[in-house]
Amino acid sequence: MPRRRIATTAAIAVTTLAALAATVGPATAAGEDNGLSTANHRHRHGSVGYTVGTPMVDRVKGGPWTLAQGDPTLGASYDRSLPVYSGGGTGTITVGGVTYPNLAVDPAGSGAVPAASGVTGSPGPLTGYCSSGGATPETGTVTRQPKGTTLPMQPYYFPFVTSQDGGETLDGLFDYRPKDGDEAVVAATSTDHGKTWKYQGEALEQNAGLCPNGNTNDDGQGHAFVLTVPDYAGTGHRGQVLYTLSRPSGDNLGTNLIVHRLAPKGGNPLAGLPASEPVGQGGATTATAPVAVPAGPGGAGVTITVGSTANFEQPGHFTVGGVTVDCNDDSATATTFTGCTTRTPGGATIAAGDAARADAVIPATAQQTSGLVAPDGIISTLPHYQGAPRGSVAVLYTEKILNYFTPTTTTAALTLPAATLPVGDTAALRPVNGTVTVSLGTAAGIVQVTCTGADATDLTGCSGGTGAVAKGSSVGAPGAAVTPYAQLAKIGEGKNKPKSLFGNNEDYTVVRAAYTYDGLNFTDLGRVNGLADPASTSDSVLRWTGSRGTVVTNPDGSYGLFLSGAYASDGDSDAFNQIFYSSSKDGQNWTAPQKLIGTDYTFSALAQQAATGGALGVSGYYAGRVYDPTVVQNDNGSLTMLFAGYSTPKPLPGTGVTYGTDPAAQYTVPAAQPAEYRTILSVTLHPHWSN
Repeated sequence: MPRRRIATTAAIAVTTLAALAATVGPATAAGEDNGLSTANHRHRHGSVGYTVGTPMVDRVKGGPWTLAQGDPTLGASYDRSLPVYSGGGTGTITVGGVTYPNLAVDPAGSGAVPAASGVTGSPGPLTGYCSSGGATPETGTVTRQPKGTTLPMQPYYFPFVTSQDGGETLDGLFDYRPKDGDEAVVAATSTDHGKTWKYQGEALEQNAGLCPNGNTNDDGQGHAFVLTVPDYAGTGHRGQVLYTLSRPSGDNLGTNLIVHRLAPKGGNPLAGLPASEPVGQGGATTATAPVAVPAGPGGAGVTITVGSTANFEQPGHFTVGGVTVDCNDDSATATTFTGCTTRTPGGATIAAGDAARADAVIPATAQQTSGLVAPDGIISTLPHYQGAPRGSVAVLYTEKILNYFTPTTTTAALTLPAATLPVGDTAALRPVNGTVTVSLGTAAGIVQVTCTGADATDLTGCSGGTGAVAKGSSVGAPGAAVTPYAQLAKIGEGKNKPKSLFGNNEDYTVVRAAYTYDGLNFTDLGRVNGLADPASTSDSVLRWTGSRGTVVTNPDGSYGLFLSGAYASDGDSDAFNQIFYSSSKDGQNWTAPQKLIGTDYTFSALAQQAATGGALGVSGYYAGRVYDPTVVQNDNGSLTMLFAGYSTPKPLPGTGVTYGTDPAAQYTVPAAQPAEYRTILSVTLHPHWSN
């Protein structure tokens, strides 16, 4: 039976980046037939599904610093064992009596050894991240990937990939995000189906040129997505626009995506964008006392007293009189920033009354969307969607609201059972049909309390639950995730803190549809059905969905969706448990997700590598997180899928910590374990049909 070509919506409203670098080409609007979708591909086969090949770790050359490049001042690189890491390679560092490979590794669990670390902060920046090299903290300028090297594509993730030549050339945008150090959007191209990538350009960097030391963050602009619209900004002309999420302020009702019009040049689709464009929470305050701020990045820094620290992200940065100040959050209060240094050589002086401002939520050099509901990112375009007018562009996007299921906290300590629960606000906890059941954390675990009444600040007529509840404890609304900490701890998730419901992720995420003509103003078309239940607590129905995916048009005219998702038991993993496939006849009602690639919470590949010192099995690169799929059609009927992975759910586990759901085969993070987070992988998918 011959393979049939699968049409992707990239050919409809998403112009490939290579084509964009030459010209802003036409795009078929929603409601139009592009010649590759329904009528030309109707046939007598049954429904289409996909077989998954073996994933591989992608590599990159010519780009910014990577996890694998090591410190050139400390000996040979470790790249002979790459792209898949293998123990026993050349190039090591010995610190505090412990020998490490010369690349970024997981931090010491005790914090006692100033080892080469995969995370910034004490004892200093990432190995080889800055030009001084040698012992941490490093200083100087931020280094790039060494010339002539082709290294694992880390720390990159959230790929957005298209092709205009049947998959022979892939054009991609990626989140580049060294943990706690920086974030930027990077463009790259591949001519071998994603095996290797060549850097093209970089833009919108959060912390340009900064050698960080624990007083910065990696919360810049992410979730890049490109869309062609027929009437950009009401100008009457087609336009190619880039959407990004402002991480410090995103995922709340009333927030918007950042919008830039693309103006490519010289093969770089990002050439017309600002090289550096930090984002923040838009806070403003004044200093209340004079202080001399030392130059960073090293040193403990100073405390700066201000009128209010509200709306300032910490760790983060702000400007005073044109001087940038970075402050950590070790002991910050409502009126003090702590651990503050400046990027100005020689330091700077702040006077009482000086204005301090955080970076804007929407930079002055950008625009913003309207009409999307708490958008976390645009997933994909749709050729047709009921309610999207002819001439518009229809999209799927993810609505995400942080801490939706913990709308308030307790205002006093109490011992359960208690007839009254004092809380900050009961607006989201009003009884339905006479009762409301909430969740509270105690030393013994999460308990449920049912109440029959409520005033503005109290739940009344309450019964159930035992144990002490601390003041300031999160109150879980109906639908809150309540996975026990003992279960979360097996995969490195959660926090052993009853006040926060043991670190369960309480975000609300759903997939919605919308349309636009101009790329700025959207009309929301409501939530789609069948992909996940935002209040699910089972391991049979997904709770969270991701914000990067691809819709394809199947040979029978139906839609296929590649997306990521997760269960409540995945804790803080949001939508990182699996990449799934779902189909739909109308784009609104989707079939139950079918897993294509999943995590391995036994961490068997990591455990094997730790025990034998041999090569790390490829599943070890996505054992903890697998997410952000983007799909490109190949001329032979197959699909190339790019996705991102972490070795463990949290980016950088402390060495010596034990994880795993199999009690007979636990994984203990070894002292010299390489940091394997934000890795780009690729895999081939082959369609098959069932009758």
